[in-house]
Amino acid sequence: MNHTQNELTARLNENVTYSTKGKLNIINKEIPFEEGSRGLDPRVRNFLTNEADPHVRRPLASDDLEITRSRVEINNKDLSKGIHSETTKFSFADHEVPLGIYNQTEERKPVLIYLHGGGFFERDVDVMENICKLLAQEANAVVVGVEYRLAPEHPYQEGLDDCLETVRYIYENAGKFNVETENIGLVGDSVGGNIALGVHHLSKEEKWEISYIGLLCPLVDLSDVSRSTWNLNHYDMTKDSDLIYQELVTMKDSLTFIQSLYLTDLEDVLRPLVSPLLREVKSSLPPITLVTAEFDYLRIQGEEFSAQLVEAGVPVRHIEYKGMDHAFVRKLGYYPQAADAIKEISSHFLQALRK
Repeated sequence: MNHTQNELTARLNENVTYSTKGKLNIINKEIPFEEGSRGLDPRVRNFLTNEADPHVRRPLASDDLEITRSRVEINNKDLSKGIHSETTKFSFADHEVPLGIYNQTEERKPVLIYLHGGGFFERDVDVMENICKLLAQEANAVVVGVEYRLAPEHPYQEGLDDCLETVRYIYENAGKFNVETENIGLVGDSVGGNIALGVHHLSKEEKWEISYIGLLCPLVDLSDVSRSTWNLNHYDMTKDSDLIYQELVTMKDSLTFIQSLYLTDLEDVLRPLVSPLLREVKSSLPPITLVTAEFDYLRIQGEEFSAQLVEAGVPVRHIEYKGMDHAFVRKLGYYPQAADAIKEISSHFLQALRK
């Protein structure tokens, strides 16, 4: 039986299970209409088998840079209804930072700064726009999508600085954008999550306060610390083992490539702005939603980060999507889990503001 996206998304919330990892409570979203099954979600399996670009299904190398940058995600749709969008830019240092502004109206609203993924080196504007529109709709917020500078042309910490300055620009121009300066949140996908945590870290001495952070399959450790404890035994590979193995190893080996692009000094991997997992004091972090995918190499470090947050007394809502692989949110409108994850982040953001 073929199910609509709405039916699949609704089903995700009807069959939730729970598990623990130490003191961490994990909300498990099962594969809709295949609850309890093992292996990949059938949509992921179909994509990896029939549609995936072979250039991104092996460890990345420098020759792949322009190929990857030119890739367009075709399995991505606008699921919002009537969300107004416009573009602007502001000057910072010797360059301009382009921004997408979504859902700005005459009504003052909370604001979410969205930081896209892509290994610090690629950006798909259409994907970012569709995610930002749905996020704005579900959170009833103004969402700002940041086109920060990319590596290797602009290595650490130039892109991070762009994102910090974006928060400053929005804060100082709150009247222009009709946003509530007391209700600022950050949402980051993959390396965007890494940058979001870096922005919070750099905001400690600023006038504003970050009220919430949403993390979608975040990269929280670019060092070898979590890699030393990672192994395939963390994953149930009784089904779709070849596809899962290729996804995991490709991501694991590609992190070395990402290191070389993003960092000019590899000793920087131990900095908390590069590897937030290693940040010693986490108690100052705001409420966090951390989303992981069952068959993502980054899942293990995500769980470890959430466990550290629990120990530090930070309110954390940790959700794992069964059958999913890394960056599944990019396939909005194709994977129902993508829309559900955005709705979960929006809901938790609003809940955090009420408290």
